[in-house]
Amino acid sequence: MMYCIGADDMDNIHFNNFQNSELDTITIQRFPRNNNYVGVLEEVDVVTSVFSEESNFQRIQLPVKMTADYDYKVKLISTGAVYTISDFVTKKEDCNTGFMCNDSFNALESYMVNGNKMSTYQIAISK
Repeated sequence: MMYCIGADDMDNIHFNNFQNSELDTITIQRFPRNNNYVGVLEEVDVVTSVFSEESNFQRIQLPVKMTADYDYKVKLISTGAVYTISDFVTKKEDCNTGFMCNDSFNALESYMVNGNKMSTYQIAISK
């Protein structure tokens, strides 16, 4: 039995090629889907002090899960950089299939970061 990671598990963001100092404080804003990032529904600040020192990749745990039902802005407070995350595409897929077992989950097929299509099963932002 294995856990299948998908669109219902978006509780962290992977940051690739960022300096730790760029990621110490992040603001996540949630917006209505397809609404041009107007009308903030929720805003959460994430303050991070624990980093993998020898890595060009950091996984930042979020206090609130992201869902495919909304659009998001991720703001790096130290640099002012803003990343938009939108257009989530999900698909029901089988997981742990076998004799007397046929689980399914919402697989994350793709999403957009600043207008660029990303085809990964977890949220990732690259610099």
